[in-house]
Amino acid sequence: MAMRAVLLAALLIAGCSSSTTFDQTRWQSADLDGRVRADMFPDFLHRHPLKGMARSQVEALLGPPTPTDKWAGTDMIYVLGNDGSMFPIDNEWLLIKLDC
Repeated sequence: MAMRAVLLAALLIAGCSSSTTFDQTRWQSADLDGRVRADMFPDFLHRHPLKGMARSQVEALLGPPTPTDKWAGTDMIYVLGNDGSMFPIDNEWLLIKLDC
């Protein structure tokens, strides 16, 4: 299966955000209330372009998608972490739409 589109929802990497090298183990075991995944995401995308990847390839790198009822019709969803604001009230998400 090829990737049709990669949608990033609410992913704003501000100048004050730190970029961290992608580490598969840290990604898969990350505390979803923190920002470990959000900080690693730019490096992940640079090293592993998602376009053209099959579901099995994405899951091998990122682990199983985050269970959620948000965004019906999106094939794979991963929470990246809290929104990074002073008083976080939402999360940043990675939404992946696969070709059928």
